[in-house]
Amino acid sequence: MSKVVDQLTPEDFGKSFDAATFSEWKKSVDAHEKAGMINIVLFVVGLAAMIALGGIVGIALFFIFAITGIVLSMPKQKKRKEYQQQLGISNSDYKEAIATCRNRMK
Repeated sequence: MSKVVDQLTPEDFGKSFDAATFSEWKKSVDAHEKAGMINIVLFVVGLAAMIALGGIVGIALFFIFAITGIVLSMPKQKKRKEYQQQLGISNSDYKEAIATCRNRMK
């Protein structure tokens, strides 16, 4: 997990959560971040293939890698959103909690 997500506590959100669900949500955020990194790598590889090979083959490889990255990250994103809905956390709540956690870590 990233340092900040690993250090998040329910107090950073100003709420109390079920400990098991909160822990699963943190794991899903970590999995989503890893899937995002894999997605970026696949886009770069696809772009490199498109530049190196050129033409229709390069464009086809780019789209294959891009679609593969998106398909790999979608289930992780869905799971993270489901846990966020269970906990009642919005994206703005998440950003505020990250800021609170960073200030606490200083």
